[in-house]
Amino acid sequence: MHPEWKRAKETYEAIEPPEELSFTVAAAIRKGDRERRRRRARRRGLATVLTSCACFALLVNASPTFAQAVSTVPVLGGLARIVTVTEYTVEEPERLTEVRMPAIEGTGHTETEERINREIAARIDALLAQAEERARQTKEAFVATGGDPEDFAPVIVDVDYQIYCQTEHYLSFIVTETETRASTYTQYFPYTIDLTTGEEVTLRDLLGEDWKEIVNASIRAQIQERSQDPNNVYWDGSNGIEGFQSVRDDQLFYLDQEEHPVIVFEKYEIAPGYMGVQEFEIVP
Repeated sequence: MHPEWKRAKETYEAIEPPEELSFTVAAAIRKGDRERRRRRARRRGLATVLTSCACFALLVNASPTFAQAVSTVPVLGGLARIVTVTEYTVEEPERLTEVRMPAIEGTGHTETEERINREIAARIDALLAQAEERARQTKEAFVATGGDPEDFAPVIVDVDYQIYCQTEHYLSFIVTETETRASTYTQYFPYTIDLTTGEEVTLRDLLGEDWKEIVNASIRAQIQERSQDPNNVYWDGSNGIEGFQSVRDDQLFYLDQEEHPVIVFEKYEIAPGYMGVQEFEIVP
């Protein structure tokens, strides 16, 4: 690094941001993360729509029979979708809380919608109450060990959701609750709904009775392939940490836009923390 750049970098990193900026900076970071996720989701959705429109136009123009058949099909309403029903920020001395709460609508299965929406709302309420109590205890411990209350960095609590699949057949999304103190911890709550039946989907539903064998074999093959890169490290028992053995009965997963199940392992679950969350697409 050039000496002048190095000195400038060291000077910059030595600057202590004013305490009053902590909430503003944290909120800006969260907002930026959310906007990036939303842009990715919009791009995926737009690509799917454009592809569908292109295929539809091609069939109509290339096949008079198909065009005639389409003309007799009643116009369908909008697809079932996931919407934001409430979004807010709460700033307190102990914590900065940001919430974006989803709900499903337009599935044609009213009871399922009401049940899942009630479950999401109740779950988020419980998570926020627990996070508030942890933030209070964290500040009390900080003060009890000699810390100045004015120096306490608020705990950041972020409740959000990510849409992964939104098609005629499935809705798949994950609600997350993330707390940032000295480190960051995230809880995941997945929902995948079959719009034909109105039921939540399991890996057994998607892959059959032998779903565990299918998924385990695919994950082992993908780990072996990824491990060819020396930067990728997966625990294998050699360092005393068992690593991947098998998926669980309640394994975290979502469907991607191609309606393929994607298995998710949380940070530290099968690899060191720097590897982050690990995802494995299972192609039937």
